[in-house]
Amino acid sequence: MTLESSGTLSIGGSTVGRSINLEVGRSPTAQSNLNETTLRDLAGVSSGTISISDFYGKTTPYWIVTITNGTATVFGFTFNGYGSMPVPATTWGSATDTSCDLYSTNPDWAFYHVGNGDTIFYVRDGSGTPTGNAGWTSVEIYLGTQYTDGDPDYTRNRADLTYSAPNSATRTWNMDDTIGGENGVFSDPDKYTYTTLVFKP
Repeated sequence: MTLESSGTLSIGGSTVGRSINLEVGRSPTAQSNLNETTLRDLAGVSSGTISISDFYGKTTPYWIVTITNGTATVFGFTFNGYGSMPVPATTWGSATDTSCDLYSTNPDWAFYHVGNGDTIFYVRDGSGTPTGNAGWTSVEIYLGTQYTDGDPDYTRNRADLTYSAPNSATRTWNMDDTIGGENGVFSDPDKYTYTTLVFKP
């Protein structure tokens, strides 16, 4: 999304392109203020006076996506969370933005766990940029909600995760989400209908 370049803008409200809350992934009625870091980052005003007009034409630098967790059986294994895999052509769950804006080719991607494993962030992208263990610095994880109101339930820094690239077209990050002795909680449809992710550049 991008905020309109003229006319009325407001912090709250449910009109896409007119609501600052919606642009940063919050609910229309979330309590936000112009002086907080998230809104200053969006406006590009790090300090000093800030006004609504500073938000004209701005778009969040983050990739914000809400997953509706689902399941699919692929090659005899049950995948939970969201995924779009080309081989075999299988999609499970759904996402508000399937383009994976972190990479130039808008690759196939997934946020899932199998069996008793941790949740994996998977990207199939053999030609896009950036390459390798790059593209984002951290991800904020909001469980059970379609919005980013309040503090995230968890934050994972890319540099702290186990990264692997089993072939030239695939890269994965292990999210290490063992909670209360259970693995795969971030993408478990039996626990959370929604998982909202905010990937920071």
